[in-house]
Amino acid sequence: MLRERDEGFTLVEMVVALAILSVTMLASAPFFVRSLTNVNKQRAKQAAIQLSDTAMEQVRGLKGSALLSGRSVRATQAQFDAASTVVQPYLKTMQVAGDPMITDSTSTVGADAPISTSAQRVTVEGTTYTQNIYVGECEVYLTGTTECVYPKGAAAPADSTQILQFFRVVVLETWPDSTCASSLCSYVATTLVSRASEPTFDFNRPSPVVMENTPTWYVGDTVSYQLKARGGQLPNTWTIVQLPAGLSLASSGIITGVPSTPGVTSTTATVTDHANRTNTGSVTMTVVKPPAPTVPTGVVSRIGDAYSLALSASGGVAPYTPWDVTGLPPGLAFDAGTGLISGSPTTAGTYTVTVTVTDANARTGKANYTHTVNPGLTLSGLSDQTIGLKSSLDLTAVAAGGDGDYTYSATGLPTSVSINKNTGSFSGKASSSGRFLPTITVTDGSGGTASKQIVVIVTTSDSLVFTAPALTAPDQSTVKGSAAALALATNGTLLGLSPALSVSGLPPGLTFNALTKVISGTPTTAGTYVVTATATTVAPPSSSILTFVWKIT
Repeated sequence: MLRERDEGFTLVEMVVALAILSVTMLASAPFFVRSLTNVNKQRAKQAAIQLSDTAMEQVRGLKGSALLSGRSVRATQAQFDAASTVVQPYLKTMQVAGDPMITDSTSTVGADAPISTSAQRVTVEGTTYTQNIYVGECEVYLTGTTECVYPKGAAAPADSTQILQFFRVVVLETWPDSTCASSLCSYVATTLVSRASEPTFDFNRPSPVVMENTPTWYVGDTVSYQLKARGGQLPNTWTIVQLPAGLSLASSGIITGVPSTPGVTSTTATVTDHANRTNTGSVTMTVVKPPAPTVPTGVVSRIGDAYSLALSASGGVAPYTPWDVTGLPPGLAFDAGTGLISGSPTTAGTYTVTVTVTDANARTGKANYTHTVNPGLTLSGLSDQTIGLKSSLDLTAVAAGGDGDYTYSATGLPTSVSINKNTGSFSGKASSSGRFLPTITVTDGSGGTASKQIVVIVTTSDSLVFTAPALTAPDQSTVKGSAAALALATNGTLLGLSPALSVSGLPPGLTFNALTKVISGTPTTAGTYVVTATATTVAPPSSSILTFVWKIT
């Protein structure tokens, strides 16, 4: 027997469908909650923006002079001090100011001012908003970023016409919301209101007046300068008596061109307005060359030599600062405070030094020069010598380092001996006996020198010669203030001669007695003294020279 088919859902199917629906609704709940939260948050923010815009409209409806009305300085300061960190960055650019009509410095009024110093609360759709309106002064410099500047005067441009004075108004709206930091949301709006007096339109403007015009230009620069005047009915037309070479004046008062000659042009300019009223004023135009360091054409020095160069500059506008120097040889340094390059080079080579100077208008100039450092000048090939009378010195002075252009010289050589200035070799035969202290010097082409002193003893067995003090050790040392005596002697008696003795270069306090042939006395001045004793005879003609060092300590 056939059964009739069931119609609709079975009970099991109904249960399964309800379960699936329940799971789906549970999964969608967080999404709907978040969506509702975001919608509420956006609605709250839009309400805050609307409240802020309403406050701004009220502020803009007031004259600038009325923004501070009824607000004492103390109440405003207290409001600034209590402000949250959200608005502190704005308040730091504002100066606290109060109603100038409130002369009592202790007054704390402000809560009932048109723009209250106290927080105002308003409830919108169940949310309570707290509104604070901050008012302060600031300046805007057209030469900067057009942002508020405070403290007043910081980096102010020299041209006062480029400084604008404003009141700054900051509106802060805050409201509770668990999704914001510290469960408090905030919205900030700011605006600027001019502190200048309200304009008065006067079609009967005063006559034009030429303002101060003292421009400075650089030779070779392209100039475009508008002569300045106040008052008058525009357009103004200008004439000028004289201009620097290379410049011209348009009737609108714009000076253009390229100045070619440095100098100061003091002249007069006349401005004429649309009503044919005129005014004449002085104009001083200065044209200077761009700044340029004054540097040597080239410098040559040696390793170890002390070197200094004071930098200077020409052109531009003083003072010149800062200086910059690069490429100096190792061992040299530049002192920006004194403008002095100094030191002792340590490494040979050729260096390109670059000097940059900046003038008072921040205009820079640059110059290069070459500094050549040669190896240090040295002298070798010299040593102490003992030779016989009428013998030659077998020595040759040898120079090294420097620039290679050497000239040799010598002092204190034995009589009749000389040095070749080009080769450093010695020539001639000693014609006097004794002890000599010659100093040999080499000089290079750049003026560097190196010197060495040697001892030369010229001996003889059959001619006049000093015997006391001994030629091999004649040097003396005496304490200042102590008595001293030194007897001089020759072999003259053995040779049947009566030589005459003389002495030069003695330390102060010592004298030579020609009869007793004794140097004596009490030295008074410390130092090192080179003493020369000379013995001579006429018949037969002969001489002996004794050179020694007397040190007084």
